[in-house]
Amino acid sequence: MFNSISLKYDLINQMMTFNMDKKWRQIVFKIAIKDDPKNIIDIATGTGDIALCFAQENLQVVGIDNASQMLDIARQKSVKFENIQFQMEDAEEMSFEDNLFDVATVGFGVRNFENLHQGLLEIKRVLKPGKKLVILETAVPSFFLFRLGYFIYTKLFIPLIGKIFANNQKAYNYLSSSAEQFPHGRKFQLILEEAGFENVSIKILSLGIVNIYSATKPQ
Repeated sequence: MFNSISLKYDLINQMMTFNMDKKWRQIVFKIAIKDDPKNIIDIATGTGDIALCFAQENLQVVGIDNASQMLDIARQKSVKFENIQFQMEDAEEMSFEDNLFDVATVGFGVRNFENLHQGLLEIKRVLKPGKKLVILETAVPSFFLFRLGYFIYTKLFIPLIGKIFANNQKAYNYLSSSAEQFPHGRKFQLILEEAGFENVSIKILSLGIVNIYSATKPQ
């Protein structure tokens, strides 16, 4: 599915978020960079936007995804950087050794894991002890009017954009429904804690339509 929408993915992201996706990714970057990491893994990297934030700071970055055509676009966007690589990986069964990375980031990807718990355990495995996971993910606003507007927008407008610009309404229906069904907020905090992460915090952005979760692998 993601291969089929890869060519229009960045454009439609900007359209359906009114270009706020860039701001959200910059916040992820700023949270992740606080601990002075040297090597970073960006999981479900897509077309590589979060990974490229780190590459611009001359850090060692690996972006992984299981959609080859998304990775092709990420590589095209990163040709001027020698400190970044993109490779095909299954996020729930990565080929990396244990305790390797200083930071792991995931932008709009964990809700697409086939087995969420297994994916989080795998991320924890490749992180060094005491290091941070930062996740940017969709949420559903709690305030009634915002919630109503959110459902109207995601059920009608986003699939229409997908149909017009990517010729794939089905994919954007999926993105809308997966965002709605994802256990956001406190529910996802408990899932992170059940996977063994600690110091979980939640940053609510843009009237509650996205959250940024930070969590630490125990020492």
